[in-house]
Order: sequence, then C-alpha cells, then structure tokens
Amino acid sequence: MEFIAVEPPRFKHQHVEAEIRGLVETLPVGGRLPAERRLAELYGCNFLTVRRALKELVDDGTVVRRAGSGTFVARHTRVVARKANHARVGVLVWQEGGGAYANRVLQSLAHEAVSTGVELRSGWVREFGASGLEQAKMLENEGCVALVLPWFPHDRADEARAFVRGCAMPVSLPMLVPGLEANCFEHQSLFGASLQVSAEELCGYFHALGHQRIALLGPEASGDAVLQRLLSAYACFTSRLGLPSFCGLVGPDARSIGRLAERWIEHRGDFAVISYDDEHALRFMTAMHKLGLSAPEDFQIVGYNDTEASAFSDPPLTTIRQNFTYIGHWLLKSALALSRGELEQSSSLPRSQLVVRGSCGGAAHVDEALRQRLPNLDVILDDAADDATSG
Repeated sequence: MEFIAVEPPRFKHQHVEAEIRGLVETLPVGGRLPAERRLAELYGCNFLTVRRALKELVDDGTVVRRAGSGTFVARHTRVVARKANHARVGVLVWQEGGGAYANRVLQSLAHEAVSTGVELRSGWVREFGASGLEQAKMLENEGCVALVLPWFPHDRADEARAFVRGCAMPVSLPMLVPGLEANCFEHQSLFGASLQVSAEELCGYFHALGHQRIALLGPEASGDAVLQRLLSAYACFTSRLGLPSFCGLVGPDARSIGRLAERWIEHRGDFAVISYDDEHALRFMTAMHKLGLSAPEDFQIVGYNDTEASAFSDPPLTTIRQNFTYIGHWLLKSALALSRGELEQSSSLPRSQLVVRGSCGGAAHVDEALRQRLPNLDVILDDAADDATSG
C-alpha cells in the first residue's frame, strides 16, 4: 500500500507569515517593510492577520519595530540556494535620501521578485565610485546576472553614468540618464509623462472647482527631467487659459519653503497648489500652518505618490496614487532583458488615481460630470475625505 504524505493545512496568518519572510529575504538589512495596511492589500487579508504574522517575525528577531517609523529588516534568516531555472538580480539601495518614494519602489520591486520567482540580493551604496563598484562586484560573485537601482538622486546622474559603464553587469535604471536611454525601465519618450499627464489633469480639476490662481510647487533641480515635463504641462495650461502663473521651486531646507509660504500668503482663499510630490506638499502645509493658515480653508493642495504620511496628515492630503507595482515590474523585467542582451522597456503608461481627501476642498464636488472632465485619472474618494466632509 502506498502512503501519500499530506501537509497539514496552513492557517491564513501562517501563509502570510511565509510570504512576508520571502519578502524580507529580498530586502537589505535595515530596509523598511510596507505598512500593515499595504501588506494586507498585497496578500488579500485584513491588517489583523498581517499583525499576527509580523509578530512571529518580531519574536524571532527577523524584523524590528520602531515606534513612529515602521518595521525594518533586522537579519536574514536563511540562505536561499539558487535554483537552476531562477535568475538572480542584485539591488543597490541608495543609503541616504529618496524618502517614502524610494521605499515604495524598493517594496514593489521586492514583491515583484517574490511573485515571479526571481531571487534578489541587495546591498547599500553611498556613492557610485570605488565602493559602489565593489558592492556590484560582490553581488556579481553571489551569482547576480544584472543590477537594479531603485532610486538615486538626480544630481548623481553623471556618476551613475560612469558607474553603469564601469560595471561588469547590465544595470536597470529608475530614471532617464543621457547616454543610457536603453537602461531606463521606460522608453525615453515615456519617462516623466505620468506626472506631466497628472499635472494637466490637476490643473483642470482645480479650474473645474472654480480656482483662478493655480500654483506649482517643486524642488530646485534643474537636471530633473520629470520636473521639466511638469513645468511644461503647467505653463501650457495656465497660458492657454490666460491664468496667472505661480511657480515655487524650493530647496530642501525649512527656510526656503518658509519664504515661499510668506510670499504666497497674500493669495489666501482662492489659491490651489499642485505639488511635485507628497513630501513638498506636506512641507508646504507645515510652513503655512506656522503662519496660521490651513488647508482647505486658506489654500488647497494636491501631492503626488500617495505616501503613507499623506493619509495621516492634518488634513489628510489629496494626492496622485502612482502605480508602484508597474515600476517594480518594469525595473525587474528590464534588468532581466539586459542580462540576456535584449531590450525591454515599458511603452505605455498605467492609469493613475486621484485620491481625494481633505486638503483640496473638492470631496463634496466629485460627481460623474467632474470625473468625465478628467479622462486620464481615476478619481477615488478616500475615507479620510468622507470623514472630513461629514465632519
């Protein structure tokens, strides 16, 4: 008689625990895990199941919780043997900067690797010189066939170019670098177009709400190709409708954005701000709050990237929810193609979502007519917006 061994069924939290352990192995030590609500979305469960699964990892020291910051990888628990039919890709994580955006790209990349069976090896990098090439060599020695850079500062583009040309492995890049167009995960005609399209739609959104003063807020970054497309879209819209132009480009320091807030305070009331990202939007809200002004009563504002902080700001920040799954998918796909001597880049944009919360003052005005005026955005009323409206 033949006996067939049957594995005992797993409870849901045990399945989620196994999935998260796989995710942890793809992140570098010190890397940040997605928030509980994001993990719940990824694994199709509620946050209590995720919390129970994470407790097992906390208890055995695999991850560590830091109050107010999140959950971070403390150690790797196993050495994964390379399977013959599985590719191995290296990930070089820029150690400083990038903030919430860089974390979301890294998380989406890790999840994409888990879901497609690609093995990731990761390391930290502070610069693209000798130490960066040394890290790349270590990853090559671990069997990696290509590298992915999830994010790096725009002002390091020249260094990144030298790094890619000096690296023995092909490198998939998160942005367009002149001379390395084939290394970008998106075709050069497409890169930055998502923010450009969103800017045009947001200008139309605020204008539909009755605003005549629409401002643009962003970083002082002359080499940022995405910013250039954003500026172009904004200038075309305001010029076409004969609206006044308010463009504020600020440095990373609090004094710079504070001075901008002081200049713009005179336009309180009918003043709508489109921000380059959530970080600049939240900084501007803080600067205005110090002057006694708040959204949406004195000004209205929309961010970009839907970072975790945007949902918990006061008021919750209306934002564009970018498709990070798309970014992670194409960064990895591009890397694997380059390792085979081929070229695979995204040639079509995914749709973005406008998540309407309290900061834009538009929650009560979202209807079918408004949605039809924004053909390239899916408009979503977030619970935070509903709470603000009902309150």
